[in-house]
Amino acid sequence: MKSQDLKTYHKMIRDTYDQRSANHDRSAWHRNMAIKLFQALPPKSGDTVLDIATGTGTIAFKASPIVGNNGQVFAIDISQGMLNEAMDKLSAMAFNNMLFILADAEQNVFRENSFDRIYCASAFFCILNPLSTLRYWHRLLKKQGTLAFHALPEQSYFWIHEARQILAKHGYPYLINMATASMDSSRQLLLDAGFSRVEIEVESSGYYVPTEQALDSWISITDFIPGQAPHPVRDIPTDVLEQFKEEYLSRIKTLITEHGVWNDVTQYYIYAYK
Repeated sequence: MKSQDLKTYHKMIRDTYDQRSANHDRSAWHRNMAIKLFQALPPKSGDTVLDIATGTGTIAFKASPIVGNNGQVFAIDISQGMLNEAMDKLSAMAFNNMLFILADAEQNVFRENSFDRIYCASAFFCILNPLSTLRYWHRLLKKQGTLAFHALPEQSYFWIHEARQILAKHGYPYLINMATASMDSSRQLLLDAGFSRVEIEVESSGYYVPTEQALDSWISITDFIPGQAPHPVRDIPTDVLEQFKEEYLSRIKTLITEHGVWNDVTQYYIYAYK
């Protein structure tokens, strides 16, 4: 990957989540998913915890009182805006075992064999190199340490799934969610990364998107596209992209019901053991 593409991608991620930071705590959906991920595999007293893509610190603040004074919680995020919100909350609390750090989850920041628990809520789809990153996270864990994270299957979010079919037909890859496309591929990914055991809990859910909104959902070069750089449509000529859009709209029309278009938002809760 070209250095400039990587810089552009990181800027897109930072800018997107900086803009979302002020309202992030109002998203009960994100908060509840993070808490569910954490509660299924909580740390123990004295553990050292890493919360990757901490956002405003939901998991970090849950972990801190559990690990206690003999433990420590490190929480990283690429968005300074998110970390500012988290540190504002920290300043009003008496926790002294937490450290918030501006960092990229895919880069070497910590020493190997440092953590008993690693968590990553609602952010794995942003990872550019899933296998190499999971191998890095595996190295960060102590013996018998555990990793818990969210992932999305291939069919989640109809506009992604349908656009992927169109682009693939014409030889253009659209990679978001493909590393964890199915339960089998998710499990194999973790095993290839070195984990000895993998457990996956599937939470199926969804909602109807109004027809007009669904028909206006085609991707463009200005869209937020996590997990891929450069942007998947960057090199497609405008007139060709318009042709792809017409194919896409034809597919969307076949999905329309009296309630709108069903949007599958199935989530994987993945727990991997070193």
